[in-house]
Amino acid sequence: MFRAELNARQTRRLERSLKRSHLGAVEGIDGVDFNARPKLHARIVKELLNCRFVEEHRNILCLGRPGLGKTRIAKAIVHAACLAGFSALCVPAADMLEDLHASHADGTFKRAFRRYVKPDVLLLDEFDSEPFTSKATNHLFRLVSARHRQGSIVLTANTGFTKWKSLFPSEATAVATADRLVDGATILRF
Repeated sequence: MFRAELNARQTRRLERSLKRSHLGAVEGIDGVDFNARPKLHARIVKELLNCRFVEEHRNILCLGRPGLGKTRIAKAIVHAACLAGFSALCVPAADMLEDLHASHADGTFKRAFRRYVKPDVLLLDEFDSEPFTSKATNHLFRLVSARHRQGSIVLTANTGFTKWKSLFPSEATAVATADRLVDGATILRF
């Protein structure tokens, strides 16, 4: 009876964690054709599924052209972190930046900022979908700095680092943000 209660509590905790993460449907890595992506090694992706990167507060950057499965792999990794008991949040980068910007208007910035700093793993999807405003750049830099060596960021982007300077109004901020993201990160090239 105690074992049944314990299992039920663990199941409810996992269901709440997955719901809070906003991951949506997760396909997993079964069926991913790693041969079609010669720079992406199945061994490395499978190793990331053990979630040691979360304990080490390392980032994972998924970079490559659209349609190659970056979001699928990123969601599978974050799903594995949820199953391992870590907290997670999945959000498109543009939505997060809009939320942080809007929170200034109603005085809830600290609460909104904490929502993105607190999870063990933050999945920023479609990082480079549009150029950042100067306000968005400041929010992004503050968030990346606050999470640096404190929590993991899993990021998907369609462009490489050399094109990131065009996303930021200031090249110095682009370099500083990228430097913190890359420090100790695992970079998956698609």
